[in-house]
Amino acid sequence: MRKRKHKENDFRRGRRNFSKDEIEELNVIKQRLREAEQNESRSLREHLQTFNDGVLAIIITIIVLEIQPALHEVHYDRFLVSISIFLITFFIIADFWYDLHLIYAYYILKPRKATAIVDFIFLADLALLPVMTKWIMEEPSTFAVANYGVVFLIAKIFEYLIQYVGTKQTLNGNSKIMEIFISRSFVRRVIVTLLSNVILISLSFYSPRIAMILYLVVPILSFVYPIRPSRIR
Repeated sequence: MRKRKHKENDFRRGRRNFSKDEIEELNVIKQRLREAEQNESRSLREHLQTFNDGVLAIIITIIVLEIQPALHEVHYDRFLVSISIFLITFFIIADFWYDLHLIYAYYILKPRKATAIVDFIFLADLALLPVMTKWIMEEPSTFAVANYGVVFLIAKIFEYLIQYVGTKQTLNGNSKIMEIFISRSFVRRVIVTLLSNVILISLSFYSPRIAMILYLVVPILSFVYPIRPSRIR
């Protein structure tokens, strides 16, 4: 305790020995740090949006490169199937991009580290879709489609988490009513997504082709019934 008091006294004495110009310089530095802290959320938001765009573009590019050309006429049917599977995955990823655009445009205005971490986990899971798509192209089995569904389900849940965590950070405790509404909406959407995807994954064990077609219905419904923007300031 005595050592700590001595240090505090030394610091105070040192501060008293600062010249007027040095004190003004310290105040300017503190002001700049406060401004940088205020701008950090806006900068992080812009960087996350740019990063998401880049990663999703790379994912789509990797998937299209997995399509093998039909070198012989006998392989043309398989070529068309691969294109169909690519288109399903393409529209699923496009739907994720559109949802993220709405989320960051209307809900997440002041993200912090927690939002970035959830966003990174979401992208890491979504980056597995090219592998799952190639698996189905090579062997459209029930197990391949089921694993595709699991990756899709995890990505969907983390998409909801991005909105939930980011919106709560934007509100920062300023609106208890909105926080309750967001929590209930998050729980409701997760339950509906879990139930619908469990049905699709179960269906893949009986009819993988129908399950893949139904996965295309998800982005279509999402475009028809998008996330309702309710801007939070």
